[in-house]
Amino acid sequence: MVPMGENKPSPKPRVGGLKVIEAGACLVSSSPGGEFRLGLQVTEPLAQNKVNITFLTHVAGDRTSLCISQAEGEGTLARLKNLAGREDAFQLQPDTVITAVYPHDKRPEIIGAFIRSLARSRSIVYGLASSPSAITGILESRRKIRAVTQLFEDFQFSSVATVEEFFAAQEIPEEYVRKVVATYQEKKIKVYWIVPQPDLDLWAVSIPTPNVLEEVADILTRFGELGLTIPFLIAIPRLGTRELLFAFSTGRPADSEDQGDLVRRLLNERLSGLRPMRLIPVAGIFLHGPHFGDRYGIVNALVEALEKVQVSILALSCTISSISLIIRQHELAPALLVLGQVFEAPIS
Repeated sequence: MVPMGENKPSPKPRVGGLKVIEAGACLVSSSPGGEFRLGLQVTEPLAQNKVNITFLTHVAGDRTSLCISQAEGEGTLARLKNLAGREDAFQLQPDTVITAVYPHDKRPEIIGAFIRSLARSRSIVYGLASSPSAITGILESRRKIRAVTQLFEDFQFSSVATVEEFFAAQEIPEEYVRKVVATYQEKKIKVYWIVPQPDLDLWAVSIPTPNVLEEVADILTRFGELGLTIPFLIAIPRLGTRELLFAFSTGRPADSEDQGDLVRRLLNERLSGLRPMRLIPVAGIFLHGPHFGDRYGIVNALVEALEKVQVSILALSCTISSISLIIRQHELAPALLVLGQVFEAPIS
């Protein structure tokens, strides 16, 4: 029984499950300089060499982060550096794991709880990305047990009750890597759905890390209390620093007025001295599987299609069998038209 006047502890958020993918290497590029083309310098050479991308985030004109198998890390690093023409264009972080919690249903409080948990575990975060259902982080392998233990302290998982049960059910890394192969070669790539979402705001803010990750988590929790949704969120490190660039979109509650001033005020209150940037109007496009997790070249097909019709990708994430991208709203119609020619979605 809780004594009078004392607050009951907040219940842990309940989500469906937790996934950890091991045997990974993370490559990061920031401020590449010159005319940087995501397709020509990253996704196309990886597709040509049949390298599967298990995680990719990108912000136009600034940064790219991607994860591949550990075995392909050094060779891919050399290849991308050669294409960039600069030794310092990319940096390799070996021995990483992909950690994901799902589903979050675009709820900022779930995304915030995930980020807060990673901060409490003192994990170095090499990247974050959301899909329509999952929130994913890239961490050092050596922090895996500590991070997962902390996640069990902060969440309830429907699929498994304890840390011990979770690790007992994990596949060994070699088994997962053997599955990450190109087994599907449709002329038109099958997807479960292609969903557009117009009338979004795109925000970007650079933060020192890990010092203020919990403040970011608190801001996201506050967004949820205000009825805002977060359809898109990524974080990418800057080479040679401990800084993370956060880029995220906010969706407005139905029949709500523009809440841009409110979002900016909350960011400025909790992240004082930083300069959040806002771009409007933008639109999101979200694609999901079935084969995104075990086939190379899918994200390159998307990037090439959009480049052909001169649609600029403002921000992109490819994680847990989904691709999410943010574009300028006036480019939504040509983007959907060309993606409909490349990807085959069920007729609803």
